[in-house]
Amino acid sequence: MDDLFKFIKEMCERYTIDESHGLKHAIGTMKRADDILGQLEDVSDDERKITLYSAALHDTCDHKYTDVEEASRQIREWLLKQGWSIMHADAVIQIITTMSYSKLKTMIGYPDHGPWQRAYHVARHADLLESFIVARCVLYDRQIHPTKSEDAHWLRAEELFRDRVFTYVSEGWIFMPEALKQVPRLEAEAIRCLGERSMDWNL
Repeated sequence: MDDLFKFIKEMCERYTIDESHGLKHAIGTMKRADDILGQLEDVSDDERKITLYSAALHDTCDHKYTDVEEASRQIREWLLKQGWSIMHADAVIQIITTMSYSKLKTMIGYPDHGPWQRAYHVARHADLLESFIVARCVLYDRQIHPTKSEDAHWLRAEELFRDRVFTYVSEGWIFMPEALKQVPRLEAEAIRCLGERSMDWNL
């Protein structure tokens, strides 16, 4: 995984991807995906690899930071240099370019990833679980609105959690049982961090 993390760090530096969507988040998303996979049956080596790499790489082609087409090309080239097959590299690209919550909100249903549909949903769920980390929200708001007051950053975080993050379950975005069982703890920690204005990031 050292080569993977090195590549992610390089992409973050190239595209000025801040800490809220950087390497720490990539590792966290991958760990959450691995935890979900550990509770599933009949996970092949290929499914595990595609899931974990998708979870880790998803923000290295995020439209908020990159030209998605160009970043996707760079990721694909890197995967091929790592010895991946064209089919598996393309599967990762298809997953990470269709995970975005904001884009999915404008669509009806989920894209069809064929044999990698479960890998897609595991990676997507892992990313949504990472959204419960309040510090990431505050850090991102600081990044895009550097002149706003600290009070304004926290008010924005409260608004986003109320209107978006805390509705992931009720609106059906999180539905895998293996992910749902994590939500009560994550939600309680998010409520605490919002109330205390804590930047804890130890989930």
